[in-house]
Amino acid sequence: MRGPLPLSKVALPAMLAALVASCGSGGVVAALLLGDPNPGLDAPTLAAFQRGKEVFTRRFLRSEGHGPDFNTASCRACHEIPVTGGSAPLYRNFFLGQNSSPSGPVGAFEGNQLVARSFSHVRAAREPISAAIQVVAQRNAPPMFGLGQLERIPEADILANQDPFDDDGDGISGFANFDLAAVGRFGYKAQSGSLVSFVRGPLFNQMGITTDPLPALAQVGAPDQPTRDNDGVPDPELPAAELRDLVTFVRELAPPSPLPMDAEARAGEQLFLTIGCAKCHIPNIVRSGTPVFAFTDLLLHDLGAPNGDGVRMGNATSREFRTQPLWGLRHHAPFLHDGRADTIEEAILEHGGEATASRDAFAGHPNRAALVRFLETR
Repeated sequence: MRGPLPLSKVALPAMLAALVASCGSGGVVAALLLGDPNPGLDAPTLAAFQRGKEVFTRRFLRSEGHGPDFNTASCRACHEIPVTGGSAPLYRNFFLGQNSSPSGPVGAFEGNQLVARSFSHVRAAREPISAAIQVVAQRNAPPMFGLGQLERIPEADILANQDPFDDDGDGISGFANFDLAAVGRFGYKAQSGSLVSFVRGPLFNQMGITTDPLPALAQVGAPDQPTRDNDGVPDPELPAAELRDLVTFVRELAPPSPLPMDAEARAGEQLFLTIGCAKCHIPNIVRSGTPVFAFTDLLLHDLGAPNGDGVRMGNATSREFRTQPLWGLRHHAPFLHDGRADTIEEAILEHGGEATASRDAFAGHPNRAALVRFLETR
């Protein structure tokens, strides 16, 4: 079992301690409803948020450019549990296909698409997944809450926690992924460096909706090329103004509020720290400025061979995944990148690689239910 968390690697800020104390002692902490916008938005931003929500929930029609091949007709279809902006049940999983090439991994579907599109307006049957495809993997839709706060974390604060060669010998060797010049922070492999690219990708990959870049928005790392298809509807199929509103909606979805902690949850929090979970799931990685209590370092870590699915993205190999934020964990079973864990306990026990020592300490601990109780307050 690892010893107490070294403050040299990550320190719990005083603000978090005050929040926990307030919750645990029955103090009142203002809580937003899940799906609410960030508080304090000015009137134009709030109006854009509401318009963006309408785009997010819209069921796109073929006359608007939907398809010709697709997995779904709206963003909400894969982000609706427990409210708009959330995640999806297991049956909504989608498939990735990847092959090797001399220049690196490439998407295995038509047009080098990484995402399989199961349905079509022009085909009668599902797109087949050929046995010749070298890598086939599943993904469960991630929740969207609090992404704007992750976007605002300074790159230097993310990079400060890198330890690619495990120089401190604690078994944890996280490192950043990159999206062009930007530090990756979105997606299970941290493959996207901006919310613009994170939004534009699924619009095209999942629904066949084409867009142009948004040069007026800060989008370092976002694709700088338009998306195009040949469905007969003029491109871009989503106007720039609606794309801006959609990005605003995603950016301004407030993070989930934690629940008050009882004595068992507080004991579980201490166990979370003691066995080393917070070495990757850092409560707050912001070193100066407004804290972001997302419980992640946004870095890539090796989770062991059983978790490896063959998919490579940027610096991320098959076994390497971004530390998933834990805020809102109680809202979005199933868990893990492919949704194969039904419970929080199962998800912890599926960890391997760099998390093996923490997993084993959890598995053998007589009070491991307290740690689960703590996570159920996130």
